[in-house]
This record gives sequence, C-alpha cells and structure tokens, in this order.
Amino acid sequence: MNGHDSELMESVLISSGFQRVDSEAAANIVILNTCSVREQAEHKAIGRLQQLARRKALEKNFYLGVSGCMAQNLGLELFRRVPALDFAIAPGSIYAIGEVLKRLEHGEKQIFLANGDIETFAEDDTNFCRRKITRVSAFVTIANGCNMNCAYCIVPKTRGRETCRPINNIMHEVQFLVANGVKEIILGGQIVNFYGIRKIPFENGKSPFVQLLEKIHTIDGLERIRFLSPHPSGFRDDLIRSYSDLPKLCPHVHFPIQSGSDRILRAMRRSYTRRMALEILGNLRRSIPAMAISTDLIVGFPGEMEEDFHQTEQLFNEIDFDMAFIFKYSPRAGTSAAAMGNQIPKIISEERNQILLKRLAVTSLRRNQLFLNSHQSVLVEASSAKDPRILWGYTPHHKKVFFPAPEKMIGKIVDVKITRITTCALTGTLASE
Repeated sequence: MNGHDSELMESVLISSGFQRVDSEAAANIVILNTCSVREQAEHKAIGRLQQLARRKALEKNFYLGVSGCMAQNLGLELFRRVPALDFAIAPGSIYAIGEVLKRLEHGEKQIFLANGDIETFAEDDTNFCRRKITRVSAFVTIANGCNMNCAYCIVPKTRGRETCRPINNIMHEVQFLVANGVKEIILGGQIVNFYGIRKIPFENGKSPFVQLLEKIHTIDGLERIRFLSPHPSGFRDDLIRSYSDLPKLCPHVHFPIQSGSDRILRAMRRSYTRRMALEILGNLRRSIPAMAISTDLIVGFPGEMEEDFHQTEQLFNEIDFDMAFIFKYSPRAGTSAAAMGNQIPKIISEERNQILLKRLAVTSLRRNQLFLNSHQSVLVEASSAKDPRILWGYTPHHKKVFFPAPEKMIGKIVDVKITRITTCALTGTLASE
C-alpha cells in the first residue's frame, strides 16, 4: 500500500509541475511516507525527520513533509516533535500533495490534511498515468481502509473506513501499466479479497474480487497477477477455484493467520477459527499441490499462555509455510488490545519469536528444496546491487532467484535451471546455457 501511495504522490507532483531527482541530496522537497503498524517504525521516522530538519535549517527553499499512516496517527503532534516540519498528509488525502506544496510556496506554514479532508478515490482517477514506470512488477491499490477492527491493528484509525475504487478505474490503470512494460500486477488493499463486498453484487456465485480478477486476467500482455493482503475469511470456494481457472494468477498465497489458538483469535477479533484456517489452506494446496503459502504471526499477544503458543507452534509445523513474517506484539494506542490486562513480558515474546524463526528456517529450506534441479519461469526485475552481472527475479511461486545473465534480460520472463538453494533464495543458470 505504501509503495503504491509513493508512486501516486510522484504522479501527482509531476502533473503539478514538479520534477523527480535522482538523489535526496539534490532534492528541495523530501517526503517521508510512513507506517504506524508498529511503534518502532514511528520512532525511526521521527529520528529521520529530525536529521532532515537540521539540513532544512541550513538551506532555503527546502520543504520537509510526512505522508502515510503516521501523519494520521500523530496528526498535529508531529509539528510539536519536529517544529521544522512543513506539512503532514494522511493516506486518504495524498491526492492533494501538489496543492499543499503550492500553498507552502505562497507562504502558508505547517499544513495538515487528515483522512476525509478530500475524497480518497476521485472518480477521475487518472493521476497514476503520469508516474514513471521503473519496474516490470507494479502495485495497484483497489481499496483503502478497513472495517474489521482487529484488536491489535491501528489501520482503521490511520486509514479509516474501507473505500473501494471503481472497477473501470482499476482496469484503466492496469492497462496503462501493461502498455508501458509492466508484466506483473500486485493488487493491494488492507483486506483485498473483501473488495466490493456489500457494494457490488455477486454474479454466478462469484464475489466482486473474483470478478475483478477475471476482468484483469483478460488484459493482453499481462503475464502475472498477485494480491496483498487478504483476510482468511475471504477465501471462499470461488477464490480458491480461481487458482485453477486463471493461469495468470500466481500459485502463491499470503494467508495472515496471526495465531493457532482459537482463544487468542477470539481475543484478536479474527473472524475464523484454527479449524477453518486449516481447512482453507488444505483446499488451496489440493487445488494447486505446489502452492506456496506465506503468513503473518503475532507472538506475545496479551493473555497468550504457553498452551496458546504451543497451538501456534503446532499449526506452524503442520502447514510448512514457505515464508512467515513473525512479529512480537507491539501495543498501539487507540487499539483495544493496548488496554488489555496480562500484557506478556518482552523476554517471553522474544523467546517465542526465536522458536518460530528457527522453525521457519527449517520449513523454508525444505520448501525451497522442492525446486532444486527444476526449471523455473523467472520474471527478471533487476541486476544485483553487489554484482551487475547477476540478475534477479521471481518465480510464479514468489521465490527469488539469482542467476548470471546480461542486463538485456531485465524485464523478460526467462527459463532458469535451479542449481542451489538457501532458506531465502534460489540460485540458477539460464536454461539455454
């Protein structure tokens, strides 16, 4: 979501007459696009802003701003913490970034725009068509905000209630991206697979999200479709069947299960049980046996007893996740979990975190082992920062692959024979060599 928001702000700024530069040192406008999901991210952003404030004190006509979830979460408090800050814009108001900068040029100071100050998705949603296309894989936001109110999550506070883009606008953006060399689209939203629920009718038993997938699938020149981030409750039979029915839909699912304990899932306000989650994951792997599955897990949620964690550990062992993002619970002001009793000591959360990380190293290696000596279709994204003779890209299963090849291969889909694996990546050679 933040990646797409940054691209959108870039396109709005370009359409307002501003120019992108190649380095921060050459810029006289610097905007930090921020996240508030975890407290540590806010601390890092404040520290970075304070560094930039020292530069602002030495330079004329230098503008410093904050966008993203931290702007909405902290609001006017940001100007107290960083007095040199010129503006702060919440995610729902980033369309106004060009106007804000022009107001600053005319002498206004410390401008703040919260969610709701402008419409999140305008009907004439065409600013994305001015952004510079620099990759063969691109994010496309289809919805913003969230209506779920999970106990630990700050997103409803920072991004507001869910709003959905019209299908025609989404199709227009995808067609523009594909026409400009993009081969893979990643659909984004806080709960992407709930897109259009209660606003767009089901057709032939298919949800609005599946209808959208089918429409995007028809676009000539598009090779791959992915999506982030879904909710386990949104994996109905129609979506599971899509993996068999739509060849462009990649065989990789991000399934944020969060916990393996029903008691903790209820406390988190997650609308599924351990049994439901296991059934969905089983159906996905029966649909596509080689399906790669990643997840999000939180350890140390308030009240998580040893038995609750043991159930999460058991589930983790049973599923064999390809990848997992394992978080130690971080209290966020404004969430119901922050006010819960029985907060777990940090030392216990760290111990549980390390147990799952060690297990993840085993399962990731075992899952990657399945690809050794196989031929994989790799969408080449870029050259290695350490060695320009080495290119990298992703398989349909979202496995990162490194291999030696000339730069002219960037942007193409190539056949790579996998010769070595690690827990994090695959290494190979061009099959033609």
